[in-house]
Amino acid sequence: MAESPVSSTAAEVLALLRYGKVTPRVLDLLLQHFGSPTEILGASTASLRKLSGVTAGSAERIAATSKHLDEARKYVAGLNHRGITVLTRFDDNYGHLLFELNDPPPLLYVRGTLPSAQEKSVTLVGSRQATADGIALTTRVAQQFAQAGVQIISSLDGGNDSAAHLGARRGGGKSFALLASGFDELDSQTQVPIAIDIAQSGGVISEFAPDSTQVPEALEVSDRLLVGISQATVITEIYQESRREHDLLMFCNQIGKMVFVVVDDAFGPLADHESLTHAAACGAIVLHGTGQVGDIARSLV
Repeated sequence: MAESPVSSTAAEVLALLRYGKVTPRVLDLLLQHFGSPTEILGASTASLRKLSGVTAGSAERIAATSKHLDEARKYVAGLNHRGITVLTRFDDNYGHLLFELNDPPPLLYVRGTLPSAQEKSVTLVGSRQATADGIALTTRVAQQFAQAGVQIISSLDGGNDSAAHLGARRGGGKSFALLASGFDELDSQTQVPIAIDIAQSGGVISEFAPDSTQVPEALEVSDRLLVGISQATVITEIYQESRREHDLLMFCNQIGKMVFVVVDDAFGPLADHESLTHAAACGAIVLHGTGQVGDIARSLV
């Protein structure tokens, strides 16, 4: 049976990343010059060396990458057999909002689906130092979004992020989880059961190959995707030490993404003054009370 164009493109991009050691920014440079992954793989070492930003060693590796295409095809086929889809920027069902990022990921590994472009979506997160009140607030907010037909995106880091998925399920909606590692690195006790549940109606998504372990820089990468993959970011619990939430605020500010901080006195003080000041400086809208969740949903277009 002939291989489909999408499978062929996925194998070509994977080969460039995995065997050619091409970074997303270098891939952009190569695409601008050669036009497609197929043309890149057919390029000579001499033509590659002419490009600014491509070292002699890189040119030799990239020129030799075509020798690994069969390995790449088998790798993609093996992932498909495991229920993991490999998507590239060239696929129609690649998340269109990700192109708002300066460096959209060349490849995504997906169990289930990506968020639908035809439905509204928000990234919903709260401090990793979650409190019981914070978890209760996040669950309530997620449930309200789900009831309003809004897709929920979060991580699998537990606490508030798990509450986001729980609330989406209670509201009859669907959620999506972004990973900072490969699928094979998920904790079998705490993360795998949630991931299986999420993938039934939503999806579990990673920029990293299934066997990739989590490294410090991977957290920043996944934070960037959390901002890029949805229409807006909503934060329910944030303190001075909530590094991820402050990073998300800055990412939203950099690409002009809407960001909200929901505070509700009924759930206690879940944000300190310094964090709210920083949020406002990043362009965040601070909303008081879960009754305004509907306003966020209506603002998504």
